[in-house]
Amino acid sequence: MDQAAQIKELVLRYAKAVQTQDKAEFCGLWAENPDCTLVALASQYRGVDAIYRDFLLGRIQASYQTIKLVPESIDIRMLRGGLAITVFQYHTECVRREDGADYGIRGLETQVAVQMGGRWKLQHIHYSK
Repeated sequence: MDQAAQIKELVLRYAKAVQTQDKAEFCGLWAENPDCTLVALASQYRGVDAIYRDFLLGRIQASYQTIKLVPESIDIRMLRGGLAITVFQYHTECVRREDGADYGIRGLETQVAVQMGGRWKLQHIHYSK
C-alpha cells in the first residue's frame, strides 16, 4: 500500500473511532508524544488523553447518542519525509442526546500526520464548520 493510501486509511480509521469511541482504537491512531492537539472551533485539546477524555467523551459523547463522521473529498498533501497534511470536507450524521433529534454538521477538517516506526499517526487535527 502506498503512503497516500495509508494516510487515507488513517482518516477512515479515525472516522470510525469517533463513531465507536473505542479508547484503544482511538488512542492508537495518535503519535506517541505530548504535543498531539485537536482544535474544534474555539477549543483546544492537548495530549491524547485529553483529546479522548475531554473532546471525544466530554464533548461528543455528552452531546450525541450516536455520531457518524463522514469524510468527503480527501486531499492528501505529502510534505517532506514523514510528514503529510490531509484536508477534507466532512459531514456528520448524529442523534442528539438531549432530545433524540437527528442532527448534522458540515465542515472542513485538517489532519497532520507523522510517520513513526513505518506507520502514519495523527499529530494534529483541526475542525471548522
